[in-house]
Amino acid sequence: NDAGKLVGIITSSDVVELVDDEMGDDYAKLGGLTGEEDLNENVFESVKKRLPWLIALLFLGMLVSSVVGAFESVLPVVICFQSMVLDMAGNVGTQSLAVTIRVLVDENLTLSKKLQLLWKETRVGLLNGAILAVMALGFLGCYIHFFKGYVWTSAFLLSGCVGLSLIVSMVISSLVGTLIPMLFHKIHIDPAVASGPLITTINDLVAVVVYYGLAMVVLIDLFHLA
Repeated sequence: NDAGKLVGIITSSDVVELVDDEMGDDYAKLGGLTGEEDLNENVFESVKKRLPWLIALLFLGMLVSSVVGAFESVLPVVICFQSMVLDMAGNVGTQSLAVTIRVLVDENLTLSKKLQLLWKETRVGLLNGAILAVMALGFLGCYIHFFKGYVWTSAFLLSGCVGLSLIVSMVISSLVGTLIPMLFHKIHIDPAVASGPLITTINDLVAVVVYYGLAMVVLIDLFHLA
C-alpha cells in the first residue's frame, strides 16, 4: 500500500484463473452465448443465455428469406425460407459445441456427466426450437399472406412447416454439436479444431433433409399445395 506495507500477494494460480475466466467468457460470446455456462446450470438459465442471439438470427433469417423471395417467379415459395432453417440449425450446433468443449476441459468428467450434458443440450434445443417455431409461425404466416398473396390457411401451413422444421433440426443440431466433440475428445483429437467444419456440414445436411422432407410430406402429399 501507500505506506509500504505488504497487504497480499498475487500467485501464478491467480493469474491462470483470471486468464481462464476471460478466455471462457470470450469463447462463450464467440459461440453466441450471452454469458459463460457450466454443467451445473439448469435448462432455463441456459435458454435465457442462448435465446437472445437465436431471436436476432431468426429475424435476420427472415430478412434474407425475403430477399430470396424476390426470385419467387423462378423458385417456389418453400425455397425462400431454406436459408433461415439452415442458419438456425448451424448456430444451435455452434452453441452446443462451445458449451461441450468447455465441459470437456475437465479431465475427471465421467460418463454419467456426459450423458447429463447430452440430455440437457437436447432439452435446450427443444425448448429454444419450440419458442422460435411459435414466433416463425406467427410472423411468417402474416408475411406469406400479406406479401406473397397466399390465403390464411396456406400461409400458416407454410409457416407451420418452417416452424416444425426449426424444432426438429435444432434438436438434432444440439445432439450433433454435443456428440461430435465428445467423440473427437475420446479419440484424442482436439474438438475445437476438428468439430467446427464437420458440425456445420452435418447440420446443413440435416436441416435441408428435414425441411424439404417435411415440405414434401406435409404441404404436397398431405395438403396438396403447389
